[in-house]
Amino acid sequence: MPAPATDIQSLSGDLLLLVFHELSVADVLCVRRVCRNFAATTRAKVLWMNLLSAVGSSEENVLPTCMKAPNLLDATALEALVVRVLRLARRWRNNDLFPVQVWRLNLCQSITWLRLVAGSWLFVASSDNYVSKITCWDMTLLFQNHMEPIAEAYLPGQVKTAQLEVQDSGIVIALGLGPSSPSVHIITLVQHLGTHHFAQLYRLEGSSHVLILQGDFIGCAVRCNTLIPHIINWKTQTTYDLPSPSGVDEPHFRNTPHSLILWNEFIVVVRHDTLHFYSQPTSAGPPVYTKFVKTIEIWELVVLDSRPSEPLRLLVISSIGVGIITIESDVLFNDDAYTHISVATTPKQWPWYRLTANGSGKRALWVSAEHAMRNTGKVEHPQLVYAAVFSRAPESETPLIQWMNDFPEDPALWAFPTIDFDEALGYTVVGNCFGELAIYDPIESDPSLCCRLTPDFSVHHQSLPQLLPVTPITLDFNLAPRRPMGQTISDRSLTSHWTQDDLALNPRFWCRDMLCDMYWDWDMWQGNLGDTAWLLSHAFGFPLLPIPQAHAYDDEADMPYVLVRSGERHLLLTHYRNPIQSFPLPLPRPLHSRLAERHQYLRPTAYTEILVQRSMFAADHRTSCRNRWREQQERGGRPHKNLLDTQTITQKYCIDI
Repeated sequence: MPAPATDIQSLSGDLLLLVFHELSVADVLCVRRVCRNFAATTRAKVLWMNLLSAVGSSEENVLPTCMKAPNLLDATALEALVVRVLRLARRWRNNDLFPVQVWRLNLCQSITWLRLVAGSWLFVASSDNYVSKITCWDMTLLFQNHMEPIAEAYLPGQVKTAQLEVQDSGIVIALGLGPSSPSVHIITLVQHLGTHHFAQLYRLEGSSHVLILQGDFIGCAVRCNTLIPHIINWKTQTTYDLPSPSGVDEPHFRNTPHSLILWNEFIVVVRHDTLHFYSQPTSAGPPVYTKFVKTIEIWELVVLDSRPSEPLRLLVISSIGVGIITIESDVLFNDDAYTHISVATTPKQWPWYRLTANGSGKRALWVSAEHAMRNTGKVEHPQLVYAAVFSRAPESETPLIQWMNDFPEDPALWAFPTIDFDEALGYTVVGNCFGELAIYDPIESDPSLCCRLTPDFSVHHQSLPQLLPVTPITLDFNLAPRRPMGQTISDRSLTSHWTQDDLALNPRFWCRDMLCDMYWDWDMWQGNLGDTAWLLSHAFGFPLLPIPQAHAYDDEADMPYVLVRSGERHLLLTHYRNPIQSFPLPLPRPLHSRLAERHQYLRPTAYTEILVQRSMFAADHRTSCRNRWREQQERGGRPHKNLLDTQTITQKYCIDI
């Protein structure tokens, strides 16, 4: 006789869990909806821990890299995480990441850096010439339309570069401030008396241009107004220089590198088309130069997470397109340890920029100006492009997922965007130079599952560090005169540090008066977004504040030469479309461009950003009658005038600024 049927409701809780472990996530949720008696079992933490492990074992799913201890989450958070990861994977399979939910904020200052942390925190640095601040939003509150930040603090300088890492002690951020008083501030987010605050862990004067934050080490490119890559153990306050192999001034080492990486026993300095390997410092001595590896030209770079003894993986934009550079662990002994895999081929020269990835780097994002740069007579906005990234060559061409944030209330993607993308949870955040900020979510969230998906990293268990000020700090930021429209400048005190070098220039060709009528770009040396100093830093790798010395007019080129000092070199510029030239100190006499060293673009995508911003600002006003610069000013901000193409905008479209 057949065995009698077993009533499943009579099974013990442990046996029910074993049954549910064999079900898919969709089936578990279906059981909960149709049978009230099983609802409690379907919410058991151990069940969702096992389902999370099963979801993470699939190659198409991506879990947050900060999930080192998922057992710290409760059952509701584990369920919300599993459901979101699966829904996002389904959107990727359908090649559709168009947002279904958007949260928008408008700030007063230009956004220069932002970072998402585990779908829970959003950090934003914003500044103008008068004030600079760092702000944090709790995204679980933001998604419930509580738009106020949970922490805000003011800084003594503009945030030019920044790096963030989630460490065992909490969230650590290294801010490279400048340009008037270069320094590095290491800060964290803490809780004190029931509220969140920014606190300072360490301050390093003189160093700037932060390239990496990894554990106890910070990597910087500038110290004491000199371009010299170095790493600092900020806990022991020990600094190690990474000089050129010969120890002398070599052309290949005159620009800032793309990145510094601590990998296995190496410090890797990533430059334009080479990787340079140094040994890590030990008690026996400082870093020692070991080897270099030739690569393709690297224009933009994201360092992907790698465990010890695993290959080093770099996501790059190059002249070819987007690709993965892989360096094997035996690089010291194997000349074939370098490989390059193409992810996507660029359709034309320089249309892709702002490469973004985080975590494991299985999914990437960048901006495409392919359509915006076509001379079709039609206004085409830049687009966001998403792509899956593989460690091996894909069997077929990687599909690119594109969408355009061209709603009137969205941040202008052409306005020097700052972007972050959470590959595991799907959130994309876009900020820009007009203080416009938006968070995009391609997943329609279940309100019952709206909770924090990671532990609270802001809890500080040790003695409370020094809290950052919550009242504005007025910046001493007078590096170049502001242009009074249609007038000549009368106050020359702001240029008192210009033209002070003893250069013995021929007065027949060179003029030392930088404010005369023959030279009109005297307000473009602040280092603000899109000005000449910004271009020197982002396109050519000279982040030191340039100090103008003289100008000369070239009748053949129909444009002025400008001579500026940047650190220990003098740079000769003609037009931002052209390569620059440089001279060592002291200058050769007589000065002639044939004696200069030519510098090509290290990051030509910076030139793309300027072209797109200048053309789209005018098109935005022409098609929608908007002036985002004026809108930011009406919010209480004081935006930089160089963000306008003043000659085109003020004359052709009669915009009063």
